[in-house]
Amino acid sequence: MPNPYGHGYPPTGHAPGYPHGQFPWGPGYPPPPAQPAAPTGGGHLTNPRFLKGALVGALAAYLLTNETVQHNAIKAAVRAWSMVQGGVEEMKERFRDAEAELHTAQAPDDED
Repeated sequence: MPNPYGHGYPPTGHAPGYPHGQFPWGPGYPPPPAQPAAPTGGGHLTNPRFLKGALVGALAAYLLTNETVQHNAIKAAVRAWSMVQGGVEEMKERFRDAEAELHTAQAPDDED
């Protein structure tokens, strides 16, 4: 009768001296599956990534629920946008002035 578990495995389906379903590690046998490391008690509270995430989450919750902070943030954003628009308008004016100076410098003299 052929071995129903394949070549290299005992006909009973498990190796003698090992619990059912576990096989020794070695030639002809698959290596045992890697077991994840057991968590140590409270170690995640000192993890820098956890602390950063908790801090960002607390800050976001505060900003999203505090009306005074929201009002001041909106005012600051409007002021910043106004400054950007003013800067763009100032740059446009400087380009127009420089363009006018170039046209004036390139124009032929008609004083004869």
